[in-house]
Amino acid sequence: MADINYGRTFQHDDWIDNEDVVQAGGEKGFNKKFHDIEAEFDKIGTVVGNVNTEINRIQRLQFLSAEAGVTINPASASAEFPVEVYDRATLPPNVEKAYFVVIFPVSGPTNVQHTLLYHTAPGNKIGVTVQFFNPGAGIAKLNFRVLTLATQA
Repeated sequence: MADINYGRTFQHDDWIDNEDVVQAGGEKGFNKKFHDIEAEFDKIGTVVGNVNTEINRIQRLQFLSAEAGVTINPASASAEFPVEVYDRATLPPNVEKAYFVVIFPVSGPTNVQHTLLYHTAPGNKIGVTVQFFNPGAGIAKLNFRVLTLATQA
């Protein structure tokens, strides 16, 4: 991320009662002061624009799917659960979307493993599923959520 800085440059020199004659023109005049303040607001506006640009570059997690009450027998794999189908045309060559699977164990073994499976679909699309494996000796019950990085506009 780029460094975003703002340093105030406007400095007001106080007027002194009965000593300074305040007028519209000149170095200490109202027009000069107000134009200096306008320039300061322009700098602030530029910094706010830079902040907005950098915030928009941050990848956000997007919730895709969830399943509750999944039961997996000992030393077995679950069925495949659909995650999404996406269009490859929006991605660079040899790049696929990345996913993050969160497993919430309910009971039984807690060392359940997951695998994301990418399947070719018609029309340059990819279908994604997730499958779980229970290497434990007991029945595993779990809930899960699947997240991905949101597409940036």
